[in-house]
Amino acid sequence: MKSGAIATVGIASLSMMGRAQTNKNSKLRILQIGVDGIGNADRGQLQRHPMVEFAGFCDVNGAAIDKIAKDFPKAWRLADYREAFANRADEFDAVIVDTPDFNHAPMMLTALNHRKHLYGQKPLVHQLDELRMMRDGLAARPDLITQMGNQRSCNPGRMRAVEILRSNRLGKPIEAHVWTGGVSRGHYFDDPWSEYKPAQPIPNNLDWDLWQGPLTTKIPYNDSIAPRRWRAYWETGGGQLADWGCHLLDLLYFAYDMPEPEAVVTHTARPSTTGHTSHNMSTLTYPGGGAFAREKFVVHYNDSGLMPSFAALGLPPLKFDANHTMVVCEDGILILQADGNPEVYRKGKLSDDEPMPRVSPRNHWGDWAENCLGAKKPLWTPLTIGWRITEPALLAVKATRYPDQELRWDAANFRFTNHDEANKTILSREYREGFAPPKVV
Repeated sequence: MKSGAIATVGIASLSMMGRAQTNKNSKLRILQIGVDGIGNADRGQLQRHPMVEFAGFCDVNGAAIDKIAKDFPKAWRLADYREAFANRADEFDAVIVDTPDFNHAPMMLTALNHRKHLYGQKPLVHQLDELRMMRDGLAARPDLITQMGNQRSCNPGRMRAVEILRSNRLGKPIEAHVWTGGVSRGHYFDDPWSEYKPAQPIPNNLDWDLWQGPLTTKIPYNDSIAPRRWRAYWETGGGQLADWGCHLLDLLYFAYDMPEPEAVVTHTARPSTTGHTSHNMSTLTYPGGGAFAREKFVVHYNDSGLMPSFAALGLPPLKFDANHTMVVCEDGILILQADGNPEVYRKGKLSDDEPMPRVSPRNHWGDWAENCLGAKKPLWTPLTIGWRITEPALLAVKATRYPDQELRWDAANFRFTNHDEANKTILSREYREGFAPPKVV
């Protein structure tokens, strides 16, 4: 260590060809970074696979990492993920990143730089410019097996919805309406526009400095931000729009050859502050034509259960809860709850006898592990599409800093063409020394 940084030299010595050959005859050795929360679910699924072995764990919460030591007595445990790459890179083949959003890019790009297969939680990154970093990093490592943690994509109902739309059974798509739930203080979120709470004593088992990772401005510890409610704060999470975006917008990207978004405007009561906003109504504009019914394809993406006018769409009075995707097509409308089965409406009426496509069962976690071990199974969300699904969600979130202002997005260069201030303030962040995402070479 030097000035808090660990040099990540000594990239794993095995070539990709050598590692692939090893994996055919041995277990997939995994390093998990972040063991609690969604980390429990990911680990629980993967440990069922007979050819998966957890080599090590990293977490800044000593209590959480000690708890799982009982189930994995042979695995090593560290607080600082950088030590794993600096000193133990030859002891694992793949990495799972299950940490708060703001740590994703530094950790994932470090894994790619060390030629490790990668499973990364959603939303894939926290900053718009980190999308560019991920795109370039993945291009430099085309042989690695990657997967984004939107496990709902493998639900049979979701796969059926993809097939219905992909086959154009309902005609060309006209527009989409997507909505999440509300934002209020609870298990995962704090109230909208929240400021940081007064500092509390830091728990003895928590390395609060390491928890803050790449942040250059120190955050006072309070149990309102860690371990759960960091999603509600600008510097650490993405609010409801980013948290649910990859679970809801992915349907469009799986069903259609989506172009890059070209504009975003988010309407909200007042700009985001230290905390994220609520009652957001975002409009994302894509180039249309071709496979789309209009010259522009528009996605209306809202939080707080803000739904479209069903009467305006020729639908009967309907009642839905949170987390739905609605695709309006020329000959019908498809509505899909995140974990449900698609409902199809034709001429304003629910189609009770709509034939459902047959889909092959998929195992979100198992398929990733099998491919790391040399199989050739289809993956629903490799990171090459995962970063693209994250893009519209981040655009909607970042635009809350400039409510009611339409930002024109140059997707090829990852910048706004009509708002210099936005380019300076919502594209990227400065990283603390020793925690910046590496360039994958």
